[in-house]
Amino acid sequence: MKKSMCMVFFTALFVFSFVSHAYAKGQGASGKPGGVTLSLYGNADDAAKPYMQRVFKAWEEKTGNRIDIQGLDGSNAEAVLLTKFTTGDIPDLFMHFGNYHLLNFKVEDNFYDFSGASWVGDIEDAVLPQARVNGKVYGLPFWEASVSGLFYNKRIFERLRLSIPKTQAEFETLCDRLLASGVQPIYYPTADSWSLLYQYALDPVFDSSEGERLLARLNNNEIRYADIPQITSMLQYFRRAAQKGYFGKTFMSDRWDYMNEVLGEGEAAMVYCWDTWFDTDYDSTSYTYTKDDFGLMPVFMGTSDNGTFEGPNVSLMMANRNSPRLAAALDLIDFMSKPENYNMAFNGVATNPVFKGQNTNSPSAQYREIKDLVDRVGHASVAQPKIIGYSQVQGGKIIQDMMSGNINIEECIRQLDEDRINTLRSFAQ
Repeated sequence: MKKSMCMVFFTALFVFSFVSHAYAKGQGASGKPGGVTLSLYGNADDAAKPYMQRVFKAWEEKTGNRIDIQGLDGSNAEAVLLTKFTTGDIPDLFMHFGNYHLLNFKVEDNFYDFSGASWVGDIEDAVLPQARVNGKVYGLPFWEASVSGLFYNKRIFERLRLSIPKTQAEFETLCDRLLASGVQPIYYPTADSWSLLYQYALDPVFDSSEGERLLARLNNNEIRYADIPQITSMLQYFRRAAQKGYFGKTFMSDRWDYMNEVLGEGEAAMVYCWDTWFDTDYDSTSYTYTKDDFGLMPVFMGTSDNGTFEGPNVSLMMANRNSPRLAAALDLIDFMSKPENYNMAFNGVATNPVFKGQNTNSPSAQYREIKDLVDRVGHASVAQPKIIGYSQVQGGKIIQDMMSGNINIEECIRQLDEDRINTLRSFAQ
């Protein structure tokens, strides 16, 4: 028995040394360059981003290895991924957003710990916390550092002599004036419940020293959403805006896929979005209005009188620590972390930097135009990565129910709390 255990120990030590050596030399899992196929799970749209495709192609050409991208539809990706992981179907590489979102995927058991990697010090200070789970770094943040807010059609505003509002009251007066002029104020495609984007309203609630204490109590299940007055204010705004027609008559069936047409033809004056979308997804060639016709203003959703912007939520590239192809997976991530490679991938991409050495990106025109205002108002990303149990999709559906009049505000808060607490408790099991 002791001999067997000894053999296991030395075999494990040999494998560990072999994997480490292969990673250090940039070799595949076979110990020779090339010939390895890595499986990658993630949202299909995320994996298809131009900068992801560029860096994947460059690594494949350098090593002769291949990445088998198994992209999942965004509407059910999370559920499918959790099912796969529960059944032991874990890929070599995994793209996902960080912080509490990873807890259900058993990060310590399944993912490689990069806390000691040399590239950790190259990550922007505002981004690095999103790569950490329980104090450890489990993935390389390789993503857009977008700025989210309320984008508006500058030509419509000029025609109606409208200016950027400074308070919640001024914003609602602005919407009333647009309605009176026959213009739908906001395109709000809530048929895709994730696009309610209600985290924009929650971010400023928790973005302060007092907010951090509030967040800790919420995540410790010491208080509930019902105990936070701003949650009620947020829902009151959503109901009021829906009833007054700020979102149009068909917002419950409007879809994100039609954003290009709606904005391009001026069917609505504003939209909640992130600045990189206008460079990666907006069609400036087919419609009346180009991307240069849109400006950026703060989001007003009833929780911050001065409005708010949101900073980046970044996707991480993680490696399955138990994969027989770990060496090749680590080699890819090491390749992605090199300044010459990430600068190649992000060359000309309209984004703020994720890496301190990133210099080929180009911050969006909308952001550059009002950078001082963004800095003054603030642009934190707090709710989605830090509220345990926050659900952009399920929470959006509950708020939809309230906006359509099926439930009242009190019932909406109760259901949001119930959904959040059930998730919180599931992590403790």
